[in-house]
Amino acid sequence: MIKILLMIAGLIWCSGASATTNQVPDFALIDHQGRFHQLSRYADQRAVVVFVCSPDCGAREAALSEIVSLHKRFQGTPVRFMVLVPDSGQTRAGLSDLARRMDTDTPFLLDSSQLVSDALDFTRGGEVLVINPARGDIIYRGGVGLYQGNAMQQALAANLPGMSSHLHYVVHSVVRGEPFIDSPSPSEGEPLVLDQIEEVRAQSITYEHDVAPILIDRCVGCHQAQGVAPWVMDGHRMVQGWSGMIRETLLTRRMPPGQIDYDDAGRFADVHHISDEEMRILMRWIETGASRNESAPDPLAELEPGASEWELGEPDLVIDFPAHKVPANGVLDYVFVPLEIGLTEDKWVSAYAFDVDEKSALHHVIVYTQDARQQRQNASGGGSRTNFGGYAPGRGHIELDPDTGILLKRDMRFMIQFHYTTIGRELTDNSRLGLYFHDAPPAQVLERTAVMNGEFVIPPGVREYPVTAKTLIPDDSYLYSFAPHMHYRGKHIRFRAVFPDGSEEGLLSIPNFQHNWQMVYRLREPVFLPAGTEIVAEGAFDNSRFNPLNPDPSQEVEWGDQVWDEMFLAWMRIGEAR
Repeated sequence: MIKILLMIAGLIWCSGASATTNQVPDFALIDHQGRFHQLSRYADQRAVVVFVCSPDCGAREAALSEIVSLHKRFQGTPVRFMVLVPDSGQTRAGLSDLARRMDTDTPFLLDSSQLVSDALDFTRGGEVLVINPARGDIIYRGGVGLYQGNAMQQALAANLPGMSSHLHYVVHSVVRGEPFIDSPSPSEGEPLVLDQIEEVRAQSITYEHDVAPILIDRCVGCHQAQGVAPWVMDGHRMVQGWSGMIRETLLTRRMPPGQIDYDDAGRFADVHHISDEEMRILMRWIETGASRNESAPDPLAELEPGASEWELGEPDLVIDFPAHKVPANGVLDYVFVPLEIGLTEDKWVSAYAFDVDEKSALHHVIVYTQDARQQRQNASGGGSRTNFGGYAPGRGHIELDPDTGILLKRDMRFMIQFHYTTIGRELTDNSRLGLYFHDAPPAQVLERTAVMNGEFVIPPGVREYPVTAKTLIPDDSYLYSFAPHMHYRGKHIRFRAVFPDGSEEGLLSIPNFQHNWQMVYRLREPVFLPAGTEIVAEGAFDNSRFNPLNPDPSQEVEWGDQVWDEMFLAWMRIGEAR
């Protein structure tokens, strides 16, 4: 029997490098525990195993149990296991219950849009893909192939002690860098029904009526002239030309740059988010050629520029920042500049916006207030000051809740902190700040507090370096918003409230933090924090070479002002409960 197997292996064998020329696209999803997974971020692994199954599919009990068993068996080896669930009736909470019952930490990825399952070309429940994540090559496609009743499988099991399935044999071979018999086992599951995909494919999708409105609502705010995006959505031809990139950014959840856990998007106002239905419409349009009716008007080309150059309309007061000359090269320190506001009476700010001149060089602006007492204290280095707000990419304007405001007293001035980065050419930045005021004092005056940790040292090359921070809320308060801040190695961060009675509430989760988009997350309904509540921030840094933004994975990293250093903090707006 061994000789027969060796003969078969010599005729039909494959290795991880040459199994097939078929490839899969990069993709990203969040698992049942709220963790972000992206195929390309596992480029250091020999294989990623993706098993598709609805919790009620026919292949569930035996095949899914085998996946869970193999996940445990191969821990510590360069292979990752994932369970992909495209069931439109499933929830992340339901998958968490399933994982608890199976006593496993195998990632269960809810593909609520069903776009990933479709892009991976799954057709039956219980089907498996073994992928080389560095190249996207398919190493194996087929069923799990439990060793029960098949003569060849039984022979393999006899000569490879402990083997439980054909998938086990394939993964074992890939991990060891050995060839394996390319004899795909059929999936035992039922045909995979991607009902949401089928529904959108049955529709007549048009650029004019379906696609352009989504782009205008979700994308054009950044993809416009003088916007922060690298290209302008000024017409169909431009969008059609970038349609391949749009598909990639949707599958990897890179755009829109909301970062927030999409299960919680409805809890926050002003977040950059796109729905599953909108993504399916865009993807369907792209896969059918991204065309339009040339005889009909182009909604993108007909967009009129706003009546004001300010995102929120004309401000009540404009503060002109001094011109800053930025050299072509070098490392620039923070610059503090005092600016008079010129108020003759107290005012309450309802919103503010930045008109940034040189977005490529202005890393951030932090605006502080100083009353008469603070102006006399510690004048060097910006002096004593109170945080008012700031600008960073993705945070060009801030609107507060209608019944809230930030108090500016008539004796206050601004102390502005500027941080510029050189970009290889000299430039001069002339940016401005626009303030919007309430007509009358609001019901709630907001203050800023922070949760932060500056006592960390991130070792070179580490992929997941955890950091936590806590802060105590001393008085009964309401929480209105978060502004998390990390640099290029920031990976993920989440916040929870621990109440005085010991109960907890999750507040915000950002599974895939991106330094290029420093967002403010404003709650639609403020959260009451009784006195003694502790706000806990839990996050991690990725200082490895597999972090595409990492400036230098060979360096140890500590807290510091420059972007190649790190920070771990979040500003929060709170109001005292009355």
